[in-house]
Order: sequence, then C-alpha cells, then structure tokens
Amino acid sequence: MSMLRSALLMPVWTVQLFGTAKSFRDNPLIGNAVLNRFGLHAARLIAAHAVNRFRLALLSPLAEPAQRRQFRAQGYLVVPNFLPEAEFAALEREVRQARGEVRECIQGDTLTHRILLDEEALATMPALGHLFARPGFEPLLKYCAACLKRPLYYIQSIKNGYVEGPPDPQKTLHSDTFHPTMKAWFFIDDVPTEGGPFTYVPGSHRLTWARLRWEYDRSCRARGLSDGYSEKGSMRARPEDLSVLGLPDPIRLAVKANTLVVADTHGFHCRGQASPRTSRLEIWAYSRTNPFNPLPGFGFRFVSRIECRLAKLYWRWQDERAAKRNTISSWHLVANDKMHEPG
Repeated sequence: MSMLRSALLMPVWTVQLFGTAKSFRDNPLIGNAVLNRFGLHAARLIAAHAVNRFRLALLSPLAEPAQRRQFRAQGYLVVPNFLPEAEFAALEREVRQARGEVRECIQGDTLTHRILLDEEALATMPALGHLFARPGFEPLLKYCAACLKRPLYYIQSIKNGYVEGPPDPQKTLHSDTFHPTMKAWFFIDDVPTEGGPFTYVPGSHRLTWARLRWEYDRSCRARGLSDGYSEKGSMRARPEDLSVLGLPDPIRLAVKANTLVVADTHGFHCRGQASPRTSRLEIWAYSRTNPFNPLPGFGFRFVSRIECRLAKLYWRWQDERAAKRNTISSWHLVANDKMHEPG
C-alpha cells in the first residue's frame, strides 16, 4: 500500500476504531501489533461490553425478569411453542409459499437462501406481520440487542451437504465480533440433532478476565492467524481454548418448530454438524449497532427502511462487480423456487 494512499485512509481507519469495524486485516490500526500490545483491542472490548450492560439496563422493561436473568447468565434464550397452534399453522403456510428476491450464499458444502423481509414484502404477509407485532417478540429481540432499532428480518433456508465443497466454516465455533450483538431464529421446521442445530457455549458471551487475556493474546498476533476468519475479527475457538477459558462444552439446541432462539453472538457458537441433504426453514433476525453509543436509539421505523434499501443496493453493487469479473457475488440471485427445494 502506497504511503499516499495510507495517509488518505488514515482518518477513515481512525474513525472506524469508534464503531463496529473489527477486521485486523483490513484496518491497519485495529490490526497493529504494537497498539494491541498497549491494549487497543482490549480497551475496545471493555468499553463495548460496559456500554452494552448500560443499554441492557435501560431496556430491561422490554423483557421478563426470568428472560433477562437467563440471557445475562448463559447468552441465549430458547422459547418453545411461541405461537398458538392455529397462528403458527397460518404463519407456516405463508412462509412456505413466500415469493420474493432470493439470494444464495455457498459456504463449503452448505447453501443458505434468504428473502429480505422489508416493508414491501411484509405487506403481502400478514401472518409474519402479526408475529413481529406480538408483545413478546420484537421487544425481546430489542432487549437482547440492547438497541431499539428494529432488527433486519429474513426468511432463511439452510441446506447442509447440498453441494460439493470443503467443510462449512460456519460449523466451527466462533465469535462474530468483539462486542455483544444479537441474532435470532424462529424455526418453521423441526431441527433434530442430525439437522445441524444452533450450537452455543453457555456463558461464553461474558467478558471474564480469562476471555480478556485470551482476546488480548490473539489480538497481538491476529494478522498472522490464517484461518480466514480470525484475522477478520471473527475469532475461532478450539476445544482447548474453551478449557483455557474455563467454559463448558457447547450445547446443541435441537428444537421443535415454533421455537424462538435468541443469542448474543459475541459468545462462541456455530451451526451444528449435520447429516448430508438435511435442511431447515426459519425466520432469521439480526441486529448490530455502534457498540460505543450509550443510547439505545429511538426505534424509528424509517431507520429499518433505510437499512433494507442499503442492503439491496449493496447486493446489486456486488452483483455488478462480480459480473465484470465474469463470476457471481457471494450473495447472488437465484430462482425463487430454490428457497423451497427440499434438502
């Protein structure tokens, strides 16, 4: 990288220190071994977790006391039989018949298909709209995200062992990023043990002294961690790492349809190992915000509309770039019926 380009980008890299940027590889300040020896990465961790605790306290009325205790203790929640039977049946029919722009991602031997649930899509899906409007649904997700911004919602299908390829990298235990962040799954299908259930290490979301030391050590050599993800800020964890951190074995959350799972994906998690040609259909939700902003926001709906539009613009830009290279983008368009093809 030329000195001129580095000088021009230095203000950008500096501003990124105060946001969600996590890549040790792409930001030379975040990945600077000297700065991290002096505690840059550790300081970002400590500040982000402290702010998150403050925002969780502000948003505590959004969740039941038992849910708050469980989430703080183990980093995830499981709510079975979330909808009454008749409501779930109506929702299931609607999701299985959904039509929209389907994006596909290939990771190893696994296919992921998604339909973004923006306002235009939800206008034709009343059962989904009713799910999101239930008092115990979106407020709970906002509490776990420590943010009043509406999560991004997708219809998602995961197809295990559906294509030839190396092992799915999402099936290795990992932390999404350095700060607490929320993902949720509302399952339309049963997810048995052989179906690759969501897997989580209880309590691994907490910033303990052992976790801080582990993160500090890895940050000092992160640009040399060549697993393809840790150097981008998504730390991978091996069984021996869990032992060093004093953490229990992962739990595989094999659940029935009509179950809601919410997790802080700073904690170590992964897709479970699955039998080939198994699949599941779900509603997937995601929320990430500036980890250093002490205010949880105001929940204005126009913010969600802007995020959905930006996501679509980004995908189309990636499509155009890939087309110029005579290839496909990482999240590329596919025929709508691929979403509902059996695994």
